Amino acid sequence: MNYIMHFCKNKSCNNCWLDEDLTNAKSPVKYKYCMECCKKYGYINPNKPPISKKKREQLGKARSKIEKRR
Repeated sequence: MNYIMHFCKNKSCNNCWLDEDLTNAKSPVKYKYCMECCKKYGYINPNKPPISKKKREQLGKARSKIEKRR
């Protein structure tokens, strides 16, 4: 299991922590809130990393190509 440095998504918070690497990232990530912000503001962290708009478009094109081949 790989771990990576996470920085809190809240811009006014300077917390960082080690957490599981779900994206095979090469540099620190910033898509989760720290535990303190979750408790203080009631934020909820995602179970999996968000998909970028570009990645969604690529997946859509791949699906349409697969359907055309059928």
